[in-house]
Amino acid sequence: MAAKQRVGGVVVKTLYTFYNWFGYASVYYSLYAVVLYYFLFAKNVKVALKDYYAHLNIPFSHKNFFNHLFNYAVATSDRFISKAHPENYHFINQNREQLLSEVKNGSILLSNHFGGWAVASNYFSASDVKINVVMNEAMIQNAKEFEAMINKKNEACVNIIDLSKGNIATSISIGTALLNNESVAFMGDRALNEKYEYAMPFFNDTAHFNKNPFLFAYKTKKPIMVIFVVYQTIKTYEMIFEKIELDYTLNENDAIHKGIEQYVQILSNTLIKHPFQWFNFYNFWEKK
Repeated sequence: MAAKQRVGGVVVKTLYTFYNWFGYASVYYSLYAVVLYYFLFAKNVKVALKDYYAHLNIPFSHKNFFNHLFNYAVATSDRFISKAHPENYHFINQNREQLLSEVKNGSILLSNHFGGWAVASNYFSASDVKINVVMNEAMIQNAKEFEAMINKKNEACVNIIDLSKGNIATSISIGTALLNNESVAFMGDRALNEKYEYAMPFFNDTAHFNKNPFLFAYKTKKPIMVIFVVYQTIKTYEMIFEKIELDYTLNENDAIHKGIEQYVQILSNTLIKHPFQWFNFYNFWEKK
């Protein structure tokens, strides 16, 4: 499964230099040239998005394809610019106190490769919370490159749990964090270990989702907060969330199945509203 998408380091460093010299507008308008390159030459992404649009009954057009790539480029740029100057970003959320309360008491944060997910840590950075982010080795290296580029370390509220250390060490770190009432963030729309892939109906076809966060939620009795960071306009995102609580009167398998079923429905509803902000640029309905 070719799931890795990453803008080249040279591009990122060039855009960040533009930002330092000429400001945010120079980066924003430079993205049109960057996106045009991927629009013309990223054939595998085009094929994947054609399949995605077909599942959502959205007609494929060059305009939709370009706008989708542009949204991804903005999200990627905001990822490193927001680390350098988080005060310039605005988050819309009508229920901020409720979300912060859930995070402070320890929750499973179920994020997605959607919208401005990579800038979400800025939303929590000024709050008294501790979030443990489950990452693989490639993502960690990517984060370190960003930090080195902007000469800034990870926020105090964020701790990395490295999947490359093995299942046992990872599970202990996740379990300990949750038992200490710290929150743990997973990606729900992609399992990094085939062991945790869980097949579910998704837009009239079968796709695979990450079962692991639901396993931890069942074992630790922690709620699941499904989070989407929706891009609205320049340097402005809306934080929306829904809470999932597993039915502990059911056995583990049935409770997890119902939980994932609920999550997939939430994801589906969000993609219908914001179809051009999902950034899984590969065959998501790949047959196993």
